[in-house]
Amino acid sequence: MEETGTYLAVYLAGAIGIYKGVPVGIALGLKPFITSLLVTLGATSSTLLVYFSGEPFRKWLMNKYASKSLEQKKAKFSRWMERYGVPGLGLMVTGLLGPFIALIIGMALLDETRKFLFFLLLGIVLWSFGLTYLSEPVVQLLKGAF
Repeated sequence: MEETGTYLAVYLAGAIGIYKGVPVGIALGLKPFITSLLVTLGATSSTLLVYFSGEPFRKWLMNKYASKSLEQKKAKFSRWMERYGVPGLGLMVTGLLGPFIALIIGMALLDETRKFLFFLLLGIVLWSFGLTYLSEPVVQLLKGAF
C-alpha cells in the first residue's frame, strides 16, 4: 500500500508540473523510468483534462491566467512562432515554461490546436524522460558526496 501512495504522489506532482514531479520521484527513491513514466502520465492527463474540458472552463482559465502575462509576452511568442512554428512552441515551451503555460499560450495564439496538442504531448514525454535521466546521476553524485 505504501508503494501505491508513492506512485500516486509522483503522479499528482507530475500533474501539477514536470519540474515538480521529477524531484518528487527522485526524492522518494523511484527508478528513473518509473518516475518519468508517472510524471508523463500525470502531466499528460492534466493537459488533456484542460484541453477537453469545454469552452466555459477554458475561457475561465484564460481569463484567470492568460490575461496577466500573455499581453507582455505576446510579441516574444510571435517571434518564436515565426521562427519555430507550432512544433517549436509545443516542444520547447513545454520544457521551458511548463505544460500548462504552453497550453494556455497555444490556445490563445494558435488556430491549429490539434497539431499543437500533439507536439505539446510529445514535448511532455521528451522533457519528463530527459529531466529525469539527467537529474538522477546528479542527485546520486550529491548523495555520495555528503
